[in-house]
Amino acid sequence: MNYYELKIFNSPALNDVLIAWLSEVGYDMFTEREGGLNAYISEKLFDEESLREIISGFPDNHNIRFEKTFIQDQNWNQEWEKNFQPVFIAGKVHVRAPFHAAADAPMEIIIEPKMSFGTGHHATTCLMMEQMLEMKLSGSKILDMGSGSGILAILAVKLGASEVHAVDNDDWAVANCKENCKSNKVPGVIVAKGNSAYLNEKMFDVILANINRNVILDDIQKYSTSLSKKGFLLVSGFLTEDRNQIKEAAEESGMKLLRESEKNNWVSILFTRQ
Repeated sequence: MNYYELKIFNSPALNDVLIAWLSEVGYDMFTEREGGLNAYISEKLFDEESLREIISGFPDNHNIRFEKTFIQDQNWNQEWEKNFQPVFIAGKVHVRAPFHAAADAPMEIIIEPKMSFGTGHHATTCLMMEQMLEMKLSGSKILDMGSGSGILAILAVKLGASEVHAVDNDDWAVANCKENCKSNKVPGVIVAKGNSAYLNEKMFDVILANINRNVILDDIQKYSTSLSKKGFLLVSGFLTEDRNQIKEAAEESGMKLLRESEKNNWVSILFTRQ
């Protein structure tokens, strides 16, 4: 799959808002750098007009500009490997690429760093994993909706889940998830291409959704309906300014807030079905 790299020149204070807005129009990987942000989107989804509309939503004094570069599939992995570093989550999970050395950690997850979201570096992935480490997932049937690299699904297996489904609407993400499940010796994960329609007539003890505000709001009723009694919904992918809207939608769908966490202006919330 071919991608566009957008090198955006902006104040670092705007990175979180830019990531949130760009995520909603198909950008699926970001790296922060001095002087701005790099954002990546598949060639088939790139729309320069929508990008300009997002930038125009900021006051003129921010002076945001961008440069785009076309990246062929065969060049991407080599470029990403130059910047990918291992990460520890809550001092318990070591996330690394196959080309990194193993570490002395209670758990280890190997992620092939390709163009699918979920390496443990972004605040939302970190928040989701930290919340999962505090949950009792042993024996649970779990759905990872918008699974990306499959990192959350893999962690769910390592935490004792009895059945795990990983669903994403992107072909690249599905292929990467399968590859990562194999690398982590969790072949039992059911990996599928799809969206919330996958939930039809299925029930889960836990649903994980690290997506974005709009998708969560659109699908939260389906999530609630597909949860077993006293089941859990763990969500992230939205900013602090959106948390109340997410809470209200969850409560209207018959769920109760259990706890929430925040990192770099991003939020994760754990709900339970009443």
